[in-house]
Amino acid sequence: MTEFDAVFYDGRTSARNVVRVRAVGGSLHIAGDTISAVVPLAGATVDSPVEGVARAIHLPDGARLQTEDSAAIAALFPRANRLESWVHSLERHWRSTVAGLVVVVVTSAWGVIYGIPLGAELVARRMPPQLESRLGDQALRAVDATLCTPTHHDAARQQALHAAFDRLMVGLDDGARYRLELRACNEMGANAFALPGGAIVLTDALVDLAENDEQIAAVLAHEIGHVRYHHGLRRALQAAGVAALTSALGGDASSIAGLAVTLPTVLLNGGYSRDFEEEADSYAFQRLTEVGLSPEYFAQIMARLEKSRGEGMGTNASGGRSSDYLSTHPTAARRIERARSNP
Repeated sequence: MTEFDAVFYDGRTSARNVVRVRAVGGSLHIAGDTISAVVPLAGATVDSPVEGVARAIHLPDGARLQTEDSAAIAALFPRANRLESWVHSLERHWRSTVAGLVVVVVTSAWGVIYGIPLGAELVARRMPPQLESRLGDQALRAVDATLCTPTHHDAARQQALHAAFDRLMVGLDDGARYRLELRACNEMGANAFALPGGAIVLTDALVDLAENDEQIAAVLAHEIGHVRYHHGLRRALQAAGVAALTSALGGDASSIAGLAVTLPTVLLNGGYSRDFEEEADSYAFQRLTEVGLSPEYFAQIMARLEKSRGEGMGTNASGGRSSDYLSTHPTAARRIERARSNP
């Protein structure tokens, strides 16, 4: 049997009654000068502890008891006591608090650095091709509405560019709906980028910069690599974070389609990671060799892009610096070296 002294409040008035409480057979027997009551213990709850403040036991009828007898509280409410003891232990031991903070920080950092990219890769590989193509189509419409206009090149030049692209398509059947989209995009300068599903945008400025169509094919092979490994979709999902991943895993196609509006900005301003770039480069070198072209053409176009950047080419109509292929595809020197080291 547990007994303790307490102060009883009836819940209707502010009257303070000193009482003696006994716990017998699942009930609290409360006795004082002006009160005698029996209430079921099962309906009572206890407040969390606050240092220097009496504990309050709330009774089923709205009344309450206040006591400073912590041993009695522990005996009457053992489950609450175990939880409170653990919390108090953490509060009283600063090393435990710091350790907990470190765990939270490390876990959060792991989620940002590794968890979200891993989740994005999983979602991208599981996304139906039709949905990925739909996302790419919507992104292309956003590009056409805000950044680009139809190509300025005549029909013969367009035909030659499509022929260079078609050469890369021979025997390529990986489920993507590849297609070349020629655009005049003054704000982008010399650029090319791949959208989820297979659309590859090539700007007039990059076409004009290249010395031959083989160099253009080398750029297109790199962009095909981005499509093949779902880099654009993965990059967009990473940028959108946990909400987009959750929507995708739940099959919410309308939420995923909302990425289309921001996708071009993510790809053009944020670019890809070094791992993505090197993976797309490796694919480009392999694909060029398969169709009878040397990876040297990739090195040549990279060198020309680097030179044009150094000469200040690619300014926009307002005189400001426009985007170019190297601004979203960095480390040109390393990539040139890798291309020339391939047979």
